[in-house]
Amino acid sequence: MRSLLSSFYARISGVFLLLILVLGAGCVAIAFRSAQHLFDDVEQLLNRDTARSIATELAPLVQGGFSRDGVGSAIHYMMVLNPMVEIYLLDPAGTIMAYFLNPAEKIVRGTVDIGPVLQFVQSGGRRLVLGEDPRSASRRRPFSAASLRMGSSQYYVYVILGGEKYDASLRMIRDSYYLRAGVVAFFLALVATLAVGLILFFFLTRRLSSLGEAVRGFQRGDLGRRIRAGGSDEIGDLGRAFNDMAATIEADVEKVRLAERMRRDLIGNISHDLRSPLASVQGYLETLVLKDGELPAEERRRFLQVSLRNTASLQRLVEELFELAKLDARQVQLRPEPLAVAELAQDVALKLAPEAQAAGVALSVEPVGDLPLVRGDVGMLERVLTNLMENALRFTPAGGSVRAILRGVEGSVRVTVSDTGTGISPEDLPHVFERFYRADRSRTRGAHHGAGLGLAIARQIVELHGATLEVESRPGEGAAFSFTLTASAADPPTP
Repeated sequence: MRSLLSSFYARISGVFLLLILVLGAGCVAIAFRSAQHLFDDVEQLLNRDTARSIATELAPLVQGGFSRDGVGSAIHYMMVLNPMVEIYLLDPAGTIMAYFLNPAEKIVRGTVDIGPVLQFVQSGGRRLVLGEDPRSASRRRPFSAASLRMGSSQYYVYVILGGEKYDASLRMIRDSYYLRAGVVAFFLALVATLAVGLILFFFLTRRLSSLGEAVRGFQRGDLGRRIRAGGSDEIGDLGRAFNDMAATIEADVEKVRLAERMRRDLIGNISHDLRSPLASVQGYLETLVLKDGELPAEERRRFLQVSLRNTASLQRLVEELFELAKLDARQVQLRPEPLAVAELAQDVALKLAPEAQAAGVALSVEPVGDLPLVRGDVGMLERVLTNLMENALRFTPAGGSVRAILRGVEGSVRVTVSDTGTGISPEDLPHVFERFYRADRSRTRGAHHGAGLGLAIARQIVELHGATLEVESRPGEGAAFSFTLTASAADPPTP
């Protein structure tokens, strides 16, 4: 079990806390800067008429031109009343003609950017702008400005609001207040956001923890383990994908287990089907060797005939196994050509006629109407028809019938091999195409039953032709095996 600090919940919570700290610090910095701008704007709005008042007082004194002594005494009186302002007289180009400061204060620049001054004057003080501070090479300050006529020239009264000591005192008080308020607000927001975030992350990561536990259980072999995949978000999609994957894997594992059982059954069936004829052949040959001079010629001939039949059965079983293996590996190449499937079925029926006659079963081929030529591999389709007819003869008692019905259906030929045998039980019907599967052997005619590979081979060949081998049967009503072959479009129908 992993530690709490190394869990996904701890990591995502740590990232969230870091983001909150960064965003909080950024918000506090923006708040400080915005507050500074707000204070400057408010100060400028409240003192926008200061320069105009000074210009009104100075106007009578400078009608005849600039006089430092006359102007100086008036301004000195004004600064006594408001020592926190700095007063400058500017010419139309922004050059400082005179200034009035505390004796200890000096200026560092001789000109002031006249642009903000003109904007302020033209807007009547309603446009909030910052102007250059003559006592600083880079700082900009809130100001008040007004035009002043001196003789025939136009000058400007330029008033910096707040002196150096005023700025220092105000800055200390303001920063202290902002700092306390910002820190308190920041930590309150941090605690509240962190608490809510951790709770939300807990509920979100709990679903991931449940998913992880399900995966670990599945890894330990609990293939039936599933999770409740609620929600329409990515975690819900992941849960549903896990459930689908688990179901697929469980089905695949079951298929592997079934294949393993089938493999064991296959080995057992092959061993049994090989052992029985081999034991019979060995027994008869040993009898012939031990009693060679004592056996009558007729009995010797019967022993040899039985051995020959068992040998043929062995040969057929080996051939069927080899053929089925090639079909499973798709190593069989079709050689399709146009063919008359009715004639092919008739040839197969003629080949099996002696077996049908010996069993007392009527075997017939019944083409319905004009049938088109179909396209297929002659040898393989002959094997399909042979296997189906032999299977039908094997399960049809004497007096019954086996019919191969061929009917044209919309550009194709439907082939059906039916019998009047005992039929197939519902329990056996889903398994009739499985290799080595044989229904109740007591229903077969006599002891000569197949190895259970004929129908499996027939189905594989039919699928190679792009069709499906189907079966219909009811107990006591016989069985019918059907498949459809596509007509060869380039060939005319058979007469």
